Amino acid sequence: MDYFSMENGKLGGNATVLALSHLISRPDPLIYGLFGGYGRSLLFLSDGIELQNAVVVVESLVLAAVDWCPSIEEILTLPQVAMAPDELLPPETILARIAYDGRFSGTIKEGPGFSGMPQILSNKTTRAAAIDYVHMLDIRDQSKLVRQLSHLSVLLLCATHKKDKPAFDFYLSSIPTFVNCLRVLLYSFQGSGNSVTLIRGVWTLIVLAYITQLRPVLDHSLLSFEAPEKPLTWDGILHNSGCRPNSTVDKYLDCQLLRTLRSLRELGQASSGQERMYMQAASKLRSQWKKWAGLGSGNREETLNIRL
Repeated sequence: MDYFSMENGKLGGNATVLALSHLISRPDPLIYGLFGGYGRSLLFLSDGIELQNAVVVVESLVLAAVDWCPSIEEILTLPQVAMAPDELLPPETILARIAYDGRFSGTIKEGPGFSGMPQILSNKTTRAAAIDYVHMLDIRDQSKLVRQLSHLSVLLLCATHKKDKPAFDFYLSSIPTFVNCLRVLLYSFQGSGNSVTLIRGVWTLIVLAYITQLRPVLDHSLLSFEAPEKPLTWDGILHNSGCRPNSTVDKYLDCQLLRTLRSLRELGQASSGQERMYMQAASKLRSQWKKWAGLGSGNREETLNIRL
């Protein structure tokens, strides 16, 4: 913390320059550390850049150093095998392939939870499969890809539970936030030449989360939801929700829930002609959420529509 704080002073408190100088301009760039610790450094960095708050950027750099994961760095720095254009696929298609890939069956034995990530990356077979899927992503049109990832993040959040048994996975709920972070950072770091690393890093987190959360079924029909707010507006969803300032109801004190709702709003407002889908997802999450699934607490929690 002291080191990055001094660096911040040398750069006059310029948050973006501070981030760029350490994330991409050093012999051991910290950019690979953004994706350890399930992306918490990525979240801090996006917040710091968006707010132009150098203190938050300093915190993100500290976390990037602390959370550095050699396995994820190796995935992101492996020499890319040249793939034919028809071998590069959109994200939802790749997850559909992962869903039916028998190499992942039975690997996670203790139930869902991102703590199962080392089991995936320490097993030669599942590690090779995960790497293949990470590098299969079609990144030729980055704007289109961000839209695809945004839509996929809504499916993973709101369309993976059993019919009539709403459940929302804690780790999958982070994916809309990761995609929004990617959107912010791609805009801020444009021209730096590291967009591919940022995209692949976020995609790696999505792939690993999908596998460790036991590859739930993506059911598009679950996005059809009769929202209680009429008319459906962000103000109605986020502000007129019955949340009292001093409420002790857990729903309104859960930081993960509030961040996810905010991310859905940001992605929705940045979408073109699809904002209503994000509104419906946010309304569904706010009205049906009771507690998080996917934390590995067995029979004490609702489960997603998973493949065993």
